[in-house]
Amino acid sequence: MAPSPPPVLNSWEVAAMKAADGSQSAADYSQQDPLIYPGLYSTSGFNMLDILFRVMARPNPQVDLGAVDASCAMVLCDLAQPDAPIVYVSGPFEELTGYSAAEVVGHNCRFLQAPPGRSSPVRQGSARRHVPKDLVRSMRRSVERNDELQLEVPNFRKDGSAFTNFLTIIPISWDDSGVYHYSVGFLGEKV
Repeated sequence: MAPSPPPVLNSWEVAAMKAADGSQSAADYSQQDPLIYPGLYSTSGFNMLDILFRVMARPNPQVDLGAVDASCAMVLCDLAQPDAPIVYVSGPFEELTGYSAAEVVGHNCRFLQAPPGRSSPVRQGSARRHVPKDLVRSMRRSVERNDELQLEVPNFRKDGSAFTNFLTIIPISWDDSGVYHYSVGFLGEKV
């Protein structure tokens, strides 16, 4: 009996395997598979499906998210690190804000609260010129208490244009410990 052929992999699986073994970086790979949503899988160790599964499986949801899929602008922040930096952004986040993942990973989301280059960067605890204090306080309290939150907040794109962000913040656990190490932010432009 002849051995069975190796399983057929789609182009994203091949790219992920090559990136994992170091023979090709994800940046070198440009072919897109029309069956798999681009940006769904990431070499960062996080991917949109894992994040969405954890959000939908969370115990005792406080916010009704409605329909959530791969077209959502989304960020994942690491609450266990100082200043809760972004560790993952979705492609739709890049489209909405104009910022690439390379520009924002490692930074706190508050940079969206001021136009770029027009004033000093928004720092932790600093007064906000464009966002009311009560909104900043609500967001900070929500993250500190691991509460879900939904609100409208003024934000700015990379090109400096303002938009009203319909923001939803959801804390998630990445394991079965029940400890919330991450916070997911869903962004949507209010029109």
